[in-house]
Formats: sequence, C-alpha cells, structure tokens
Amino acid sequence: MNNKALPLLLVGLLLAQVSYAATYPLNITPGRSWPLSVVVDSSRGLVYFDATSGEYPPSGFSFGIINATTHDVVKILPLEVYPGDMVLDQASGDVYVAGTTSIAVFDQGNQSLAYYPVPGHPILSLAFDSSVSPDLYVTSGDSLLSLNPRTGAILGNVSFSNDLDGIQLDQSNGRLFVGEYPGSEVSVLNASDLARMGTIGLPGCCALQFALVERTQLLYAATGTNYVYVINAATGTFEKSVEVAQSGQNSTNVILADDATGRVFVGSSPGGSVMEIDGSNGRVSQLIQVSSQVAGLALDTNTRELYATNYHQLTVMDVSRPRTILVVALVVVAAVAAGAIVVYLLVRRRDEQQRREVQWGAQRSDGVGRK
Repeated sequence: MNNKALPLLLVGLLLAQVSYAATYPLNITPGRSWPLSVVVDSSRGLVYFDATSGEYPPSGFSFGIINATTHDVVKILPLEVYPGDMVLDQASGDVYVAGTTSIAVFDQGNQSLAYYPVPGHPILSLAFDSSVSPDLYVTSGDSLLSLNPRTGAILGNVSFSNDLDGIQLDQSNGRLFVGEYPGSEVSVLNASDLARMGTIGLPGCCALQFALVERTQLLYAATGTNYVYVINAATGTFEKSVEVAQSGQNSTNVILADDATGRVFVGSSPGGSVMEIDGSNGRVSQLIQVSSQVAGLALDTNTRELYATNYHQLTVMDVSRPRTILVVALVVVAAVAAGAIVVYLLVRRRDEQQRREVQWGAQRSDGVGRK
C-alpha cells in the first residue's frame, strides 16, 4: 500500500465508524398519535403498539402495526378500549391489549380486533406465555385472574390485601411474581393453579413493573422511585437496590430485560431517558437520551433493536452492544488513526532526512558547497 494512502484510509475508517454510530436512533411517527405500550414479534418481523390521539384529553385510541425491517407503519386500526399493557402470543402471533375494564384481542390471522369484558376494577398488567400455560394472567384491582385468552372466561381468582400492579411470568419454573401497591413485598404463585408459594420482602414500596432474566433468575422491579430492586428469583431473596437516577425526583416506571445478554433497560420520569443496567455487576452502564417521556419498551431479539414509545413517535435504538463499548471503540479507532498518522509523518520525516543526507554527501563529493 502507498504510504500516502495510509492516513486517508485510517481517517476513512474512523469516519465510517462515526457514520455507523449516527444511524440510530430512528424515529417512527404514526401520525399525531401518542404511542404507549409496545411489543415485538421477532419471528414474524412485526412491531405492535397502542396509542391515544395526540390531543389532550385524548379523543380516540388506536392499534398500530410496524414492519420491523423497513420501520414503516403498515396498518392502524381503531381501538375501542383505553390503551394499556400488551402481551404477545408467540405461537399464534395474536396480541392482547389491556383496556380499562376489558381486553382487546388482535387476531393475527384475520387482522382484526375483538373484545371481551373483565369484571372488577381497572386492569393494570398482563402476562402470557403459552409454553407455560394456556391462561392469560391479569391484575385487576386487588385480584389476580387467570382467563381463557379467547373468551375471557375466568378460570382462577386470587385476592390480595392491596391493589395489584406488576406481574411477571417465570417461563423456566412456571411461577408468577406479583407486586402490590402500596406494599413492600412480592408474592410468588404457581402459575398452573395460582397456589401461593411464598413472599419476598422488599426494603420499601413498590414493585410496579417487573423484568426477569430467565437464565440468571434475576428479577428486576421498577419502583416508582429512582431505584430499581434486584431480586434473586431462584432463592426468593432480595439482593440489592440500584440507583438509576441521582435525583429523588425521578421515578422508574417501565422496565425490560434482555435475556440474551442479561442487560436491563429502565425508563425514568420525568424526562426522556432510558438507563441500561449491566447484568454482570448490577450497575448502570449507560444512559440513552430520547426526545420525551418513555411509556413503553420492547426488544427485537433478531435485529437487537430497542423500541421506546414517547410523545408522537417510537424511537428505535441499536443495542446490539453497549453504547459505552461503541464509544470506547471510536476512541480507540481515533487513537489508532492519529497514532498511525504520527508514525507516517515520522517515517516520512526520517526518509526526507535520509534523502537530504544522501544528497548533501553527493554534493560534498562533487565539491559543491565548498568554500
């Protein structure tokens, strides 16, 4: 390779790295709606979201579908319930949407929505995994319900002393973790019959939403404060609190686990930010800034893209590797490029010096320059 081309090549590589890093975040704008919950069907390459209209108070609700490859909004349907929590049936591709007092079911086959009522108080959380149980689990007021997901028939009902909030299904062990509000413990139940298996004490209120890393059995809980609780689900013990925001005015309100890497992503309010917790050390490893308050998070396990719903848009981020590693990589590439340029200049200076010495020696032998 020509020595003169070396610095240009290295600078080009550096610029290519910067260009790659600048590809994200991507913003998907589904009209003037305000997206709330989001789920990703990685096997079918689809992303689903529910939303209110952009006005306040909202004048309508919607259910949208995004192509995960092109990031285009391919369909929007009117939603007849106030948009809430959503879960995906991985086997069928159907999606369940929690309304205030009813469930909306999106049928992947005929691309339509159906509805059935759920008696009791407003629905807050859903859990479903057909590999564990055919039932849809719902927290409604102070009750944990198991439902027939297609008809809404109540198959089981367990009452608690407080209203329920977060719910998490443990695929590996067939257990349910349930948080109460207000309350300072997590209840553990057998998913098959809703039998109580015990409780896990917390240092304070409250387990509002859960994220479970199945392979490590670490259960993370957003708390409504600037802390996230870490629970050892295998032993049923509280492990520690992680401060994800320095200000006590911040509140953790949405949380998602990446089972492949053990990382956990947490949305904090107020403000538009997502914090990443390193699963190996339980510390915040990076902060990802988005334009406004994050309402929902979902991960595409194929593309390693993280979707965050916020005001009037969904923000797509590349989390295939921690951003801190990317930053370090850019710094290293920059340092290598700069070092190579310096080496090139030194070599060039040495060659020029040698050329001049040879030329001066020739001139002296010819008598040039003698007085």
